[in-house]
Amino acid sequence: MLQALSATEARNTFLPLLDKVSSGGERYMVTRHGRPVAVILGYEEYSRIESTLRLLENRQIFNDITRGIEDEKENRLISFD
Repeated sequence: MLQALSATEARNTFLPLLDKVSSGGERYMVTRHGRPVAVILGYEEYSRIESTLRLLENRQIFNDITRGIEDEKENRLISFD
């Protein structure tokens, strides 16, 4: 869950925020005039999100994942045992 804080709060506590997102896995939504404008999250988490998005941009991989989810819902799974 994103914790919301204003741009002013983010600016005033930026270094402690970096420590929290890099070590504790916390995420922050930065707002300006009450509207979301940015997200602060750790680099490792960002990298995982970026990798997932790159995979999903590949139409064949996306279709395979979608088909697998549908097969699981319909109990059409094959055991390797």
